[in-house]
Amino acid sequence: MKIKSNRKKRRPALANGQLWKTDTAYIQIVELGKRLLDYRMMRELGQARRIQTSSIETMEKYLQTHEAQLVKGNYRN
Repeated sequence: MKIKSNRKKRRPALANGQLWKTDTAYIQIVELGKRLLDYRMMRELGQARRIQTSSIETMEKYLQTHEAQLVKGNYRN
């Protein structure tokens, strides 16, 4: 007997080098700290952009609300 689960797939934890795609932009995680992370937000891949800083919690909420998909990344265990 199979039991159906209504749980949504959990997003992978943020890690250095990940590339996320939203409808309008790409977000590359440059450096991940304990509470803050550095990232680049680009409209197209390869575009030179300055590094910005945000809290990890804020970025996770942003990725969730914009339904970002992980394009490539390193997974933390």
